[in-house]
Amino acid sequence: MSTAAKELDVRTLAPAQRHAEIFKSFDALKPGESFVLVNDHYPKPLLYQFQAERAATFEWNVLEAGPAQYRVDIQRRGETSPRTVTECLQADHGRLEVILTAAQARVAANDFTAAKAAFGEFQCGLNRHIDFEEQVLFPVFEQATGHSHGGPTEVMRQEHVLIRQAMGDAAAALGPASAQRFAAAVATMTGVLAEHNAKEEQILYPMTDRAAGGAREQDDLVKRLQAN
Repeated sequence: MSTAAKELDVRTLAPAQRHAEIFKSFDALKPGESFVLVNDHYPKPLLYQFQAERAATFEWNVLEAGPAQYRVDIQRRGETSPRTVTECLQADHGRLEVILTAAQARVAANDFTAAKAAFGEFQCGLNRHIDFEEQVLFPVFEQATGHSHGGPTEVMRQEHVLIRQAMGDAAAALGPASAQRFAAAVATMTGVLAEHNAKEEQILYPMTDRAAGGAREQDDLVKRLQAN
């Protein structure tokens, strides 16, 4: 989570200096280490530069997506081999579970300020994860299998609606600091997520990897997910 990583705030630097400073910080990381980039805009050109110059060596996770500031956790991978969709999105499931657990712990400690911050990161991450799937992954799967209407991705989209509704309810419960409402909304959300994620990890992701082709094509699809 971002709380374990140092921050690199480049907003005070001249735009021409930012990328060099960011790559300097990244190259100093050991495998598994990360830093949180803080910027005044979403740094998509930086992502493209990472994909071109540090291919398969990094993880890119958006923690906050504006409008006041943008925060991205950039981690050095422990290996440099191309990634599959299964590896990438299954790891994101695990990452989001850790953040949600931290938010629940903050609520249990009656620290709602920290809970809002943690759950905000979870909400940002899960919304992006759902967008990855609906805008990039599902169309690839549907084209490869010929299944769209009435197929597995239609069910997944319906479950996404339920997940987002419950996630919104949980976020709303943190405003009035209602631990009970938060717990109920999270229970509804995770009840759908458990089976939903299992179906994705066991069926949808592996089938999409096979449809994508070889290692290069799979890694290209991961890059598309990152850039979405």
